[in-house]
Amino acid sequence: MPDDAAQQVCTLRDRLNEADRLYRLGEPTGMSDTEFDHTLKQLEQLEADHPSLATPDSPTQRVGGQPIDGFETIAHSSPMLSIDNTYNRQELDAWYTRTCKSAGADQLDIVVEPKVDGVALALRYENGTLVQALTRGDGTKGDDITHNIKTVRHIPLTLHANAGTQPRIGEAPGNQAPGVLEIRGEIYLPQGVFDQVNAEKAERGEDPFMNPRNTTAGTLKQKDPAKVIRGLKFVAYGKGEVSGDAAYNTHADFVAHIKQLGLPTQDTESVVASADEAWGWIEQFDQDRHDLPFATDGVVIKVNDYALQDKLGVTSKAPRWCIAYKFPAEQARTKLLEVNWQVGKTGKLTPRATMQPTLLAGTTVSHATLHNFGEVLRKDIRLGDTVVIEKAGEIIPQVVEPVAHLRGGGEKPIQAPGHCPECATPVEIEYDARRVNEIAVHGRAVEREKTKSEKEGRTPEPIAPPAPLGPEDETARYCPNPECPAQFRERLIHFVGRNQMDIDALGEKTIHQLCDAGLLTTLGDIYRLKDKRGELLELERMGEKKVDNLIEGVEQSKGRGLLRVLAGLTIRHIGQGGAKRLAQHFGGIDALIAADEQAIADIEDVGPITAASVRQFLDNPAGRHVIAELKAAGVDLTEEKIEVAADSPFAGKTIVLTGTLENFQRNELKKILEGLGAKVSGSVSKNTDLLIAGEKAGSKLTKAKGLGVEVWDETKLMEALSWVRNAARKA
Repeated sequence: MPDDAAQQVCTLRDRLNEADRLYRLGEPTGMSDTEFDHTLKQLEQLEADHPSLATPDSPTQRVGGQPIDGFETIAHSSPMLSIDNTYNRQELDAWYTRTCKSAGADQLDIVVEPKVDGVALALRYENGTLVQALTRGDGTKGDDITHNIKTVRHIPLTLHANAGTQPRIGEAPGNQAPGVLEIRGEIYLPQGVFDQVNAEKAERGEDPFMNPRNTTAGTLKQKDPAKVIRGLKFVAYGKGEVSGDAAYNTHADFVAHIKQLGLPTQDTESVVASADEAWGWIEQFDQDRHDLPFATDGVVIKVNDYALQDKLGVTSKAPRWCIAYKFPAEQARTKLLEVNWQVGKTGKLTPRATMQPTLLAGTTVSHATLHNFGEVLRKDIRLGDTVVIEKAGEIIPQVVEPVAHLRGGGEKPIQAPGHCPECATPVEIEYDARRVNEIAVHGRAVEREKTKSEKEGRTPEPIAPPAPLGPEDETARYCPNPECPAQFRERLIHFVGRNQMDIDALGEKTIHQLCDAGLLTTLGDIYRLKDKRGELLELERMGEKKVDNLIEGVEQSKGRGLLRVLAGLTIRHIGQGGAKRLAQHFGGIDALIAADEQAIADIEDVGPITAASVRQFLDNPAGRHVIAELKAAGVDLTEEKIEVAADSPFAGKTIVLTGTLENFQRNELKKILEGLGAKVSGSVSKNTDLLIAGEKAGSKLTKAKGLGVEVWDETKLMEALSWVRNAARKA
């Protein structure tokens, strides 16, 4: 190995890493983008000429590699929960008082920090090296976008104690990061970069992006890392899994350490000792926040002490030790000119207002949502009204209310369609669930009183009825036609998605192309594509290999089973969980079709509203047609029912998975265990029955041992699964 080449590589890496460090700190790097790119190319060439000099932590890794076919969904080490909101000082004071009481303290140190309006991200470092970046996803699992995140200069690829010097060739990294360090934070596109990107799009005659947050989310899901927008930034706000995390007593300790390691943190974060101090900080921040380079719609307030955070715990949706104060949305007045009804993929009809263009929160707004017809009636919004509009979360414009005293008499009521504006199918109306339940409860009470009075030989006592359902109780209108043109393409895209029928070769662009060519007009047409191979080959960008892969993917999807089919049919109120409950309960589509509404409603966690929606789909001619087409195509509409023995080692147990398993992907094992009657949780608590620990198990193992939770290694897990299989065969 030539010594001069090794020295050149070392020098170039030092220059690039120092430029990245200064960039993360917001300081002048002394290197223009052009010079940075030129230096990076020099380093790439040297590493290509001398492969032994290439290392995983080299700045050249930021090129991100080759385009990928799709994103892998991976379970989070612990759930990325949402945060409860508060909107005024009284609610903030009440939260602080309640939290102090629960913690058994007169007062608490709390952290206040800006709520960055970006995309939540979990960065996992192992031995100081970035190994994984996951989106928040549904909170329990997210998409692996590591290949794209490596292109973001604001995120360090390696962590070092002084964040200024990097190891030279042959040296071990001098980092002091824990073996496993997971950082939770927000990635965002600065307003200046967003404006520049839109200016460049305008020069090319392209439509501008709508807002920085959506633009960030979109660019992070590019399959080609070379297309990720340059200039994204990241800010850390919390920790996920950390090995040996007892060293961090407080959030402030944690932030100070990761900042030392080179991770970007909140510059304006403060620790205060009371709700009064927190409110003073919020008031000052409200005056200064419009000068920040990122969008923010509030402030996050959290307990500083980690031990108290653990003591306070979480609800099913949000931590009790944390809350977000949301600033009042910016408002403006304009005139309502027209209302159009848009049809979404679920068939929901949403009224969309067209207004005189007006400036709101830095952008010109011409359209806003009216939510639903019941909302329109409750607020008495009319065509021709001067209306107050605001941006929900500073992103989605919505009509708040009319300015009634400015009416001149020419305003007209807004009319709701009785038929779908696209396919003319009669709409179905959904009402406020609380009002529907109120009426149902009254009906049952009347029946009970009637039965009781007959037994006692007396006149029934009158029970005051609730007000009948009125138009103002409406919450949604739906087109029930699953083959409605307005929703059909979106339904197709959903149906073939990874968590549904998983037909990877039928991507969004391909679906639009096939629909435009008239090859897809119903869901059943997907399974007739094998008979149209010649027509497929005539289409642009449709070579023989691509067509063969498409047809093979379609054929493989036939065996996915009833759960996947039900999840893909876009039945209102039926997601993955509901589809699983229906499929496992009935075992096949025929049994589901034969079940009445009450039998469906009686299934655990289903209920009357979902049951009514399922029956409406199955009783609708279009719904029956879809099922018939799938049957005729040979799609498997059954689901294996696993009878769980009462003495099964998994039945009724709450299980947590941690570490790396040799024989299972985590999502795969989760499905197996849930099928055997277990509930798989993302975090260890006093309610955990069993922890399954693979290699490199971290803080979850430590916590489980501290709580006395039973711990299995993979060998014991395999033995238990083998027992279950043998018991099933004998039965």
